Amino acid sequence: MSSEVTEKDLFEIIRRQSEQIDQLIAENKALQAEHIRLKKRIEELERRARKYAAPFSRETRTAQPKSPGRRPGEGTFAHKSPPTPQQITETVQVDTPNTCPRCGFTGLLIFTRHDKAWVTELVPQNAMQVTEYHVPVMDCPQCHHAVRGNHPALKADQMGATAHRLGPVLHATLQTLHHEVGLPVRRIGRVMNLLGGVQVTQGAITQAARRLAADGSPLAAHVEALQAQVQHAPFVHHDDTGWRIGTQNAWVGAFRSADTVVFRANLQHTNVEVRQGLGQNFAGVLVSDRFSSYDSRFLEGVKQQKCLAHLIRNADEVAAGQQGRPGRGELYGQRVAQVFRDGIRLHRNVTTSVCTQEEYAQQGEELTLRLEALLNRAPLKSKANERLRLGILKQHGLDRLWQFLKDPDIPPTNNAAERSLRTVVMARKVSQCSKNAVGAQTYMRIKSTVETARLRGQDPVAVLTGLTR
Repeated sequence: MSSEVTEKDLFEIIRRQSEQIDQLIAENKALQAEHIRLKKRIEELERRARKYAAPFSRETRTAQPKSPGRRPGEGTFAHKSPPTPQQITETVQVDTPNTCPRCGFTGLLIFTRHDKAWVTELVPQNAMQVTEYHVPVMDCPQCHHAVRGNHPALKADQMGATAHRLGPVLHATLQTLHHEVGLPVRRIGRVMNLLGGVQVTQGAITQAARRLAADGSPLAAHVEALQAQVQHAPFVHHDDTGWRIGTQNAWVGAFRSADTVVFRANLQHTNVEVRQGLGQNFAGVLVSDRFSSYDSRFLEGVKQQKCLAHLIRNADEVAAGQQGRPGRGELYGQRVAQVFRDGIRLHRNVTTSVCTQEEYAQQGEELTLRLEALLNRAPLKSKANERLRLGILKQHGLDRLWQFLKDPDIPPTNNAAERSLRTVVMARKVSQCSKNAVGAQTYMRIKSTVETARLRGQDPVAVLTGLTR
């Protein structure tokens, strides 16, 4: 047999090798894209684990970022001239000048106007008021029982080591610094000493807060009234964040309506806590994310609006995971996310009177048809896309995606609850949560009162003062 290789055989070998090289190059590109994706995912997970100061960094700058400040028509703008202080404690007449610093002229200058300027300064010796009460203590000649005099400003047990207590306004101010401003309790004493020379300890602040929010107190009754108002609201936002009570893992749930927010600390994170916060006769719409507890059969009778921002984030993550892979799987997630982005934009247009109610209803029907066309497709080839489709299809079948199209007053996102929980997350970082159940209950009651006052445009100090007296 001849061992010679013909020219035709050589061309066939070269062709096969060329095809193998092209295949290897394509596989190499796909592996490089997968490597980049996994590297970014690892960096994101490491950032979450280490809790960086900037966890929302996207590592790329926005091409055309929005300018800071309010947009035209979104609110009133303050006048450029400084506002006059409400209280003037001293007036000083500035000497009239007789020399021009520009040309050096010396003599009588022509008067044109009086300008006003102010300087606000702290006066520690006048910043606090300490009232001393001389309480007569009598002895009963019959049973020799000590009888103390009574005064409306004094408590019955205000004696001995606890004879010196905080006044209502000071106590309300301290709690507002902690619950609204976000100062740690251990730092409030130093701040008060710097500003007004007030000497107050961390223990005094904590004990006063416990007495303020104790069972049967006016503040406890006030929070119960806020809870009833939330349960009768037309819509309620709900979200949770992690917390600790002693050594146990816990969660803080925020129930927020348009002008009321109630915080509750729970040792579990189930539908039971949600139903307790909403009440048995809740007839409004629950705005939330897609956590499994909201899909419980016990909440089937509750109307729900799923947060479109969460759905957009889920769709974007699926689309990002499909990039660089064979096919065009990333387009599905992008199209789903765009439908929900258009829904948020449509709601913004109707609330700002950019479009009419008729246009709002018409464009809402178009959005619904676009989404149904994406959800009613045959099973998708990508497992990630199929999971996304089935998850959204389930919520769409339960009528939990377009409640805001029926009533524009219902928000399409759960941003309100997340904003309310932001200060709780800050407190978690600086206070290490609660040592016991009583401390957790105290914090949630005062926090609910302060945040509700802020939402309603009220002064939290004035509200707390009224509940302290």
